[in-house]
Amino acid sequence: MVWAFLVAAVAILYLALRFRRFRSWVEPVLTIVVAIGLAAALLIWFTEDRSVPGNTATGAANGDPAFADAVVLSDLAAEPGQTGTSFRISGTVTNGSATALQSFRVDIVLSDCPADDCREIGRDSALIILRLLPGETRPFSTFAVFPGSDLTPVTAARWAFTLRDPRPLTR
Repeated sequence: MVWAFLVAAVAILYLALRFRRFRSWVEPVLTIVVAIGLAAALLIWFTEDRSVPGNTATGAANGDPAFADAVVLSDLAAEPGQTGTSFRISGTVTNGSATALQSFRVDIVLSDCPADDCREIGRDSALIILRLLPGETRPFSTFAVFPGSDLTPVTAARWAFTLRDPRPLTR
């Protein structure tokens, strides 16, 4: 598909250099060719089936519990960010599956628990795009924002982290 547009562009440039009358048409014709090419590329991109047939990761993409259980979070920590409502979340992710990992979500819950009497301050979810080969371990970092947490000060923060939607690398 790309070759067809490349050939058309080269032909238009050749005609523009060869014939003077064609030069006045070069800019509008090239603009139309580029617009058609971009529209076709967007249409293909939006309608393309992104799953690769015969890939072992297709079962994991359909919610294979073995893949989800093999991706493990560890060493999770939260530090205050620059504003009173943001926190820097860092940790380590390990891909214990036989399939490469493309991305995952981390659900974060902040609670205030003075004297074990907990009240939820807020929830956030972060999409982590981190490609890990099978058996690989790598650190990650993201930010979580809890609007309104600056209105009621947190005295004894308790964090809950949940890994959700691990996605296999399908290409």
